[in-house]
Amino acid sequence: MASAGRRAFAGGGPRIGETGKFEGEFKCQKKPAFVENRLKVWEKLITKHREDLASKPRTPIKITLPDGSVKDGQAFETTPMNIAAGISKNLADSVVVAKVIYTEPLASLKQCVVADVEDDEPEQQEAGEPSMLWDLTRPLEGSCRLELLKFDSVQGQDVFWHSSAHILGQAMEREFGCHLTIGPALESGFYYDGFFGPDKKVNDGDFAVIEKHAEAICKESQPFERCVLTKEEALELFSENPFKVQLITKKVPDGAATSCYRCGDLVDLCRGPHLPSTSRAK
Repeated sequence: MASAGRRAFAGGGPRIGETGKFEGEFKCQKKPAFVENRLKVWEKLITKHREDLASKPRTPIKITLPDGSVKDGQAFETTPMNIAAGISKNLADSVVVAKVIYTEPLASLKQCVVADVEDDEPEQQEAGEPSMLWDLTRPLEGSCRLELLKFDSVQGQDVFWHSSAHILGQAMEREFGCHLTIGPALESGFYYDGFFGPDKKVNDGDFAVIEKHAEAICKESQPFERCVLTKEEALELFSENPFKVQLITKKVPDGAATSCYRCGDLVDLCRGPHLPSTSRAK
């Protein structure tokens, strides 16, 4: 598990209220009620999302690899991991994320608003054809060109660090029950900001405990699962975290969709993509 550094506990996060201060009372505690409440809402939303995916037509698609070879697949069934595993076990074990270029417009492809970054963190766009990074376990939606990326690519490293940030965030919630704010990938690492309230001061002795939780989370091999949701659903899901509520309110227009991911007990507002499971982050 990579070291996150002390920036993870700086407690910056988005502003709350006009004064920029957290409004209301908050005290860190293990197993806070908001984790269980969030999971209950998640189960409702992910059931709806799975039903929506199950209703999509399973049509034949063609998947073109960088060497020009073409693989047959089915829309909303075949995943990039299926393609990797069909090539070799070593590739399936080492690939981090997929890059996808769809060869024709897809009505099913929902555009999700990025809501997990602050205003001074612009979304990075890659020059050239309109490609998108895609979870290895997320079914492809149409015929496409597919590239399987490993950690030695810039995009692969970004996904690896981003998933590591979610593991760190879950470790922080396990130990402290803090409110998570933002946790992006950096050029060579990651961090997660958290709000601990007025009574908790994170000290050097806490880092070993956090690392132990993170190691346990990796060993649990928790899958990362994606869910697309409306602004109203996102506000319901994160109703007990005012930092997430502020991000959703500011970043997601009315009528738009955004996305979140779950690994273990952590559900987080997130554009993705992610590693297939937490066991890959080691």
